[in-house]
Order: sequence, then C-alpha cells, then structure tokens
Amino acid sequence: MTEESTGAKSGSTGSPLEPMAGVVTALCALVAVFLVLKTFASVGIGGAFGWGDGSVCATDPSTQVGGEDWLSRTMKPGPGIEVLFTPRYCDNSPSGGARLLSTLTELPSSALYIGALFLLYWVIRAARQDGPYTVRTAGRLRLLGWYLAVGSVVCHITESVAGAALLNFLRAADHRPLLYDVDHGVPYFALLTGIGLLSLARIMRVGTAMREDLEGVI
Repeated sequence: MTEESTGAKSGSTGSPLEPMAGVVTALCALVAVFLVLKTFASVGIGGAFGWGDGSVCATDPSTQVGGEDWLSRTMKPGPGIEVLFTPRYCDNSPSGGARLLSTLTELPSSALYIGALFLLYWVIRAARQDGPYTVRTAGRLRLLGWYLAVGSVVCHITESVAGAALLNFLRAADHRPLLYDVDHGVPYFALLTGIGLLSLARIMRVGTAMREDLEGVI
C-alpha cells in the first residue's frame, strides 16, 4: 500500500477521538472564558462564582411544620391532606463567615466538575499525541478516575458539613447537626464514573503491555 493511499484511508476514517475531543476542547475554552470574565466582573470568591451576594439562606430538611390556616386555604389541599412546610432561615445582612459557609455549600462540586473537564482534555491530548493505548494515556485516565471517585465524596462531605454549620449559625436550637442532609444529593454518577474510568485505565494498561510484547515478538 502506497503512502498516498494510506493517508487517504486515515483521512477518510478520521480521528477515533472525535467528536468527543472537539466538544471537550470547546467546553474547556468556554469555561475558561467564563471564569475569566466572572473573575474580572466580581470581587472575591463568592462574587466570582455568583454566590454570596445578598442574603444567605439555609433550609432545615429535618423539620417540618404545619402551614397556617390562610396559607393552607390558598393551596387548597384535598380532604384529609395536611400542608407541611420546611423552615428556611435567611440572614439579610450576613457576616463574612456566613457568606463563606454559603459558598462552601456549592463551590466544591462546581470546582470538581470544572477540574474534571480540564483533566479530560489532558487525557485526550495525551491520546492524540501518543495514541490511546499508551502508558501515559492510561496513567492520565487513571488519575481522572481517582479524581472523580475520591473528589466527589470529599466534595459531598465538605458541602454537608458547611451546610450544617451554616444552619447552626443562622438558628438557635438545641439540635445542632454536624452534617447537613448527607443522604440527599449523593454524587453516585460521579463516583461510578470515576470507578469505571479506573477499570478502563487498567484495561488500557493491559492492552498496552500486550501490544508491546507483541511488537517485541515480531
């Protein structure tokens, strides 16, 4: 097979990393531009990410109270149906500590997914340069898997602790939980994705070793 025919065949086949490589590259560029613009438009961590402006609020998911008569009549529940409400505590003039806790209830997850996006671009770049079945590509994919698996759990616990601390800060109650609604919003998708990437990285490492052994025999 001539060099021209080989080039034509590879050109018609296209990169095996597309369209994911193009989409990830475009998303990284958009996220980078967005973060730069938001940073220049606002001051401080909370302002840069759009959090911490105005009042600071926290909902107590462990408490439910019956609604007032006028509100129950407005909602018009069916016969025998009781209207319950979850109390929401808001501070219209929050301190810096309250703003920080409010930011920590949202910032870790956002930072996790933004970091995962750029790590994915890092993996794709290695696959473009060296090929998918290489030690470097498998190593970067393994790092991305650990990042998602461990980072998702750490972020969830951090946000839960920050949420509980914010709720305790805004109310005076005997019951002061250390974790805030820890069962709600567990990042199963990110955790399972990270575990799946770890398995895929292991498969790629085995495939790389088999290819190297085959090339040594040939």
